[in-house]
Amino acid sequence: MPTLRKTTPPVERYALLASLAGGALLCLTVPVFSQEAYYWTYAQRLDLSYFDHPPMVAWLIWVGTRFLGDGGMGIRACTLACALAVTLVGLSLLRAFGVDQKGRLAWIALGFGVPNYAVLHVVANPDPPLSACWGLSMLCLWRARGGETRWWVLSGIAAGLGLVSKYNAAFLAVSGLVLLAVDPAIRRQLRRPGPWLAVALACAVFTPVVVWNVDNHFASFRFQTEGRWSKAHLGVHWLFECAAGQLFVVNPGIALLVPFAVAWLWRKSRADDMRARWLLAFGLPMPLFLLASSLFVQVKINWFQPAYLPLLLGVIVWWREAGDTARPQLCSFARRCALAALCVVPLAPLVRLIPQGGGSSWSGWDEIAAAALDTQHRLYGEQPRPSEVFLFASNYKDSAQLGRSLRILCGDSLPGAVLAQNVVGRAALQFDHWEPPEAHLGDDAIFVLTRPDSRQPEVDRCRDHFASVEAARHVRVTTLGIEVLDACIFICRDYRGPR
Repeated sequence: MPTLRKTTPPVERYALLASLAGGALLCLTVPVFSQEAYYWTYAQRLDLSYFDHPPMVAWLIWVGTRFLGDGGMGIRACTLACALAVTLVGLSLLRAFGVDQKGRLAWIALGFGVPNYAVLHVVANPDPPLSACWGLSMLCLWRARGGETRWWVLSGIAAGLGLVSKYNAAFLAVSGLVLLAVDPAIRRQLRRPGPWLAVALACAVFTPVVVWNVDNHFASFRFQTEGRWSKAHLGVHWLFECAAGQLFVVNPGIALLVPFAVAWLWRKSRADDMRARWLLAFGLPMPLFLLASSLFVQVKINWFQPAYLPLLLGVIVWWREAGDTARPQLCSFARRCALAALCVVPLAPLVRLIPQGGGSSWSGWDEIAAAALDTQHRLYGEQPRPSEVFLFASNYKDSAQLGRSLRILCGDSLPGAVLAQNVVGRAALQFDHWEPPEAHLGDDAIFVLTRPDSRQPEVDRCRDHFASVEAARHVRVTTLGIEVLDACIFICRDYRGPR
């Protein structure tokens, strides 16, 4: 397994430690994003799986917050560990591929020179554990070429944990089938128990997710398949959006190198270079499928994440063996782009100064939660019974931020249940599988609506589900004189149900 070995050159150790320190600093200083708060909400209700994702992200957040609290570092500690694992896996593979120290140092630098990988250090979501497990499975399989069963066992466990992180890990099976076709050393292993043990262990590790789906009418599997494809139609809009998004998240300079590296790897693979065949087997199937899918449905830019481990390793192998000579100007441009990204990354904490529009949010929730709590206390006394009042927001992301900030303010003595848009009859992802709104018929509620000036229809819809809805206070959150978020706190009386 990848480790910080004694034989690791000092300069690589220092680079790794600098990378780890930089990631830790960002975990401490970058505000928690709403999607992270949503996964934190997962971790408050540990389960075998969840509606929109497998459970690994929840389990990791649970571990981090048990030791480090509900702040940014607690939520992200295991995310940072996964990012370190990705870096170490890459270094191990580059050593195995015969890449020199300059190439290995470039790999460490790409951890922050590629935006997607910089985010991998900081944002707690399913991608960091998926990428770590993808890389570990790839590394263990490479070592299993020698015939040792233990590497097959470890590869199977890593693949199973990848599936428990995100369903995209299913493409590891596709890569495995490609390897059987192109690598005689892997094909010979079929006569031994190793490959079959790996498959059995991967399935066994994935079993909790299957059990949850069976118990919940296959809700998660259906959401990720028919739920996403039910409105599919042929067009190029999503394809262009997908391609442009990849240029941004990979770094334009680095992204321009990928086609040249892939073409070179293809030529090397035809000359029986197993390194090239492996990098292509793990790096191409997922992006090709996602690009084809973007002709019909929206493909999110982060879905490509695990494939960039082999693709970027391929870029480095190409650069050290051919690219710097064949495409010197392009490589020079890529270095400048990577350096520019490295200079921008330390500015990430300044995101808390950016006014938050629609969609995600990342700061101001402690103040908003305190205002909601104060409104509730003034109306219902200092310690209302949870059955008398509940809180909700207009979408699951805001509800997650509200719930987390209330936990920070109140500890385990929450003032009431926190629900989401399912209160007004709209689907709310995993919130639909937790406390049902029908359990609060007749109760009063505190409704938190961010950016209220442009969202009057949300208030009107709320009035259809309560006897009365009245605005109690308007909260404006400022940082260094900049208004970053505002919210209106509403008092809603006598809940009539979601329908």
